[in-house]
Amino acid sequence: MNYKEHLIYLKENPPFNNNKWDREMLYEYLVYSCIKDTKEYINKYFSRYTNDENLLKMLFDFLLDDDYDGSDSQMSAAYYIARMNKALLEKYSDLLSETGKNPVDARNPLKYMD
Repeated sequence: MNYKEHLIYLKENPPFNNNKWDREMLYEYLVYSCIKDTKEYINKYFSRYTNDENLLKMLFDFLLDDDYDGSDSQMSAAYYIARMNKALLEKYSDLLSETGKNPVDARNPLKYMD
């Protein structure tokens, strides 16, 4: 499947359905947010959920889970954490501080913040 075909697949299978997040599809979205042909769509998609606390929790889970070490999903999770509502991030300042200590810039949400 090429990236354009995968974009169609992603659009047909969003990670948020029936008022809950699908972890497997969220992982796919995070990985494919690094690809030129799918990045713009995924950025717009996530921009609708910057106040979603459940999404924020799942992003932190991906970022802190050693099973995803080295995966593009961690880099994307850090990027989207930095894009979340600042008031919501304040509730998770301990986690933000912990992830901010990551020596790998691409996995450090603080490096993506304005």
